[in-house]
Amino acid sequence: MERIGKSYPIHDAYAKVTGKAKYAGDIKLDNMLHVAVLFSEIPHGKVLEVDSSEALGMEGVVAVLDPFNTTKNKYSRYKTRDEQNVELTERIFAEHVKFVGDPVAAVVAETEEFARKAVKKIKVKYEKYDFALTIEEALAGKNSKIANKGVISANLEATYGDKNIDCSDCIKVETKVNIQRLHHATMETHACVVDIDFSNDSIIVYSPNQSVFGVRTLLSNLFEIPNHKVRVVKTTMGGSFGAKQEWLIEPIAVACALKVERPVRLVYNREECMTSTIVRAEMKNRLTTYFQKNGKLKNAEVDVLINKGAYEGNSIPYIATMLSKYARAYRFENLTYRGRAILTNTPVSGAFRGWTAGEAASTIEHNFNEAAKLLNIDPVELRLRNCMLNGEKDLQTGVSLDDIRMKECILLGKEKFEWDKRKELREEFNKNNERYKRGIGIGCGGHVSGFYPKVIDYSRVDMKMTDQGKIIVNTTIHDHGCGTVTVFKIITAEIFDIPLDDIQISEGDTEKTPYDLGCYSSRTTYVVGKTAQNCAIELLNMILKYAAKFLKTDPENLYVKLGNIYSKRDKEIKLSYKEVVFYMMYKEQIEAFVSVNYKNESNPGTVAAQFAEVEVDTYSGMVKVLKFIAVHDIGKALNREMCIAQIQGSVVMGIGSALSEHFKIRDDGKPFNSLKDYHVINSYEIPETEVYLIEDQGNNGPFGAKSIGEVAIVPVAATISGAVNDALGSSIGKIPLNPDTIVEYLHKSN
Repeated sequence: MERIGKSYPIHDAYAKVTGKAKYAGDIKLDNMLHVAVLFSEIPHGKVLEVDSSEALGMEGVVAVLDPFNTTKNKYSRYKTRDEQNVELTERIFAEHVKFVGDPVAAVVAETEEFARKAVKKIKVKYEKYDFALTIEEALAGKNSKIANKGVISANLEATYGDKNIDCSDCIKVETKVNIQRLHHATMETHACVVDIDFSNDSIIVYSPNQSVFGVRTLLSNLFEIPNHKVRVVKTTMGGSFGAKQEWLIEPIAVACALKVERPVRLVYNREECMTSTIVRAEMKNRLTTYFQKNGKLKNAEVDVLINKGAYEGNSIPYIATMLSKYARAYRFENLTYRGRAILTNTPVSGAFRGWTAGEAASTIEHNFNEAAKLLNIDPVELRLRNCMLNGEKDLQTGVSLDDIRMKECILLGKEKFEWDKRKELREEFNKNNERYKRGIGIGCGGHVSGFYPKVIDYSRVDMKMTDQGKIIVNTTIHDHGCGTVTVFKIITAEIFDIPLDDIQISEGDTEKTPYDLGCYSSRTTYVVGKTAQNCAIELLNMILKYAAKFLKTDPENLYVKLGNIYSKRDKEIKLSYKEVVFYMMYKEQIEAFVSVNYKNESNPGTVAAQFAEVEVDTYSGMVKVLKFIAVHDIGKALNREMCIAQIQGSVVMGIGSALSEHFKIRDDGKPFNSLKDYHVINSYEIPETEVYLIEDQGNNGPFGAKSIGEVAIVPVAATISGAVNDALGSSIGKIPLNPDTIVEYLHKSN
């Protein structure tokens, strides 16, 4: 392969570093107005009155929208397809406010400055209700008015495997892990621009999102507009990590545009993003495992409690998905699961990178570390005895994990990390140091490559070659800034043996690109990328067919190299793509165009083993990560450096979630909504990180590629927390392991 596996920059790298890339917040339309939103300042209550008279009298103000002059239709921020059975619980502007940050009203004005000044002048009269900020308070009935069906928004109980399993000779290991609420902290905040096309009575929505067709479904149903009259265009995205998978500001912006019949722009600042969009759920997990004395895992019982926040959102699929993540890396003979999502008066929990897999890994890996102590088995060896092997099946779905290389990841990581040597060095260091203690940890985790078999999982790609021999690929992808467009160029260029610059690829636009489910469940490269590969092959075959007709030979006699077509029999024959397409269009009168549908019916396991060494300052509770090694089973790296960069970025993100990031809520329901209080790690804290890729290609992905974007973060927090516990000789089942937590433990243990 000439291009697969090599390294290329992302398609818009130059535009971004020179400041020429255009994000949603940069879009300027003629006659455009600006929107600012007023959010509830109480955690629970009823809006009795909105007095906007002072705001309406201010300079530049055009309109004020509130619960009483806007549609009362409800929507679900998570509903992306009409066939989804999802309860509709939210309104554009809340009359029943359920958390500090619920949108109550919006000002539309000539400038953003005017809008933000005016929104402060709106007076809201509330009837206050009792509220609950924690799972325990909600279950005790403190916020009984939050929903008609009660505070439990999802409840799932299921058992998979051998229900009659005998564990009488097993060692029981019971652990608890509490996981904190996280903010996505994307560089680009939430933004949306809405235009109205009066020529055909339709709306155009520009937003950085993970599913243009999902946004279209929500808006079409909410505003009762036929979906062909709703055009959604995916804009340049400055990161998502799941934050832009659910749609929160698009309904507000559309409502405002329809009200004033002019284009509008709505851009949230950092405080508004932290308060009013979505967060990763706070979670309480209890895992009970049963191990034989030889270290083989027989049975597991899981109980999960999720603080869902104020609205149901993705509660039901989130709970169900967490169940599926437990058996992606390890073999369970039986797994009994109970998951509940609880409504509280806090910011809404939603999608976050890894979609429960990281939380599952933190729960499992902590349990395995405790089991290793009880069984007196090395933690690496315990994982080797229980990891999934090539060809084994997902316990829940029964689908083969195909070429899963969990064992190889662990063994290579152990070698590169020098696990046994570091164990000895750690013991020697800790023996000779009172203040500083070192520890090592291993974490494993797995993820998926698409929806199959739980949800429909198909895609379509259209492709044509121009009369200059260049290629235009029409597909619906959503590049988060991670290089998706470049990957699709690599796939296409490999088939045609042409430079990447000879290919133009679109992103999602509901009016112009084919239908696609969206960028979820790590499906883009595996499913849509495979569709692109199939489409490129079919287009090339079409071109070879007409080249053979032009040359009066058989297509099997032709081959391509460096953008030209050659004959296997006659070395003198050479045709350019341009010549062939010119012949097709102006002699045969047919365009070099194909359209290919592809239905995915597989879901190979994508897994990782990660190793870390940390040093803990027992006086301050500060943790320094000294070394990190990540080994990933990736199938095939299409853009090698981008795969490595994805993993390195995930390590940084995962370390932050393990040691410092924690989205906290005050006792009055108001969140700490500033990055001065939400501690992402700094560049100087990033450790030396080595990345190793295991490539096999034994699956149905394009050139054997599997997913990387989400699995990269899955074991990171588990690996770091395991190393910290190893350093302290502790069994702390709480994330983040920040200085407060560590010092509290040290104080109690002394």
